[in-house]
Amino acid sequence: MKVAFVIKGDPFSWKCHEALRVAMALGISCEVSLILIKDGVYALSRWHPEDLGIQGFDRLIENMGYVNVKVYVEDTSLEERGLKPEDLLCEVEVKSIEDIRSIIASSEAVMIW
Repeated sequence: MKVAFVIKGDPFSWKCHEALRVAMALGISCEVSLILIKDGVYALSRWHPEDLGIQGFDRLIENMGYVNVKVYVEDTSLEERGLKPEDLLCEVEVKSIEDIRSIIASSEAVMIW
């Protein structure tokens, strides 16, 4: 089964943490596309969530490589926020909005966070 997770909100919420956790769990048995757009791209940046009293995502992101999760970031979202792929915590595929639409359209289920 192909599942797309779209994280578009800020990383300072419980939703982002849960989206990453559930995406990783589903990646054990499904083909998961983790798509970060808009402020969601900050979830992969090198910020310090512990300073805000929030649990960090580093471990979850590191473990994405062990399951069937592909991580995509929308190019314009990165550019608008002054980020580059090398500023992120993990390897990502940078895609245009058209490519992201195609990934979402080919998915059997889509979860937006």
